[in-house]
Amino acid sequence: MKKLFSLLVGLVIASLSFAQSAKEDFTGKWKTEDGVIITITNTNGKFLGIDPKGRPTLYDVRFEKNEWKGTVENHESGQKGNCEIYLQSNKLKIVAHKGVFSKTMYWVKQ
Repeated sequence: MKKLFSLLVGLVIASLSFAQSAKEDFTGKWKTEDGVIITITNTNGKFLGIDPKGRPTLYDVRFEKNEWKGTVENHESGQKGNCEIYLQSNKLKIVAHKGVFSKTMYWVKQ
């Protein structure tokens, strides 16, 4: 019984540590895995990420159903997909979805 209680307490603490907040702030400069710097701004509660050529790379980012969701686009490959975004200290974890496939990317705060 003690082990079960400890397990439940551990699960609750773990879920709270990964909880997202509508007050998270992604603004600033972020370096992608490819070394490209994306500048993220906040306009009217929605975040927008622009690459050095002025093209939107991360857009329509909004807090919905306790998650940050948006669209991410790779201009080199022409791929675009829905994504979830997680702020993890100085890293931005982006999980992109295209059909049944998904890809996780990490951007580092500059």
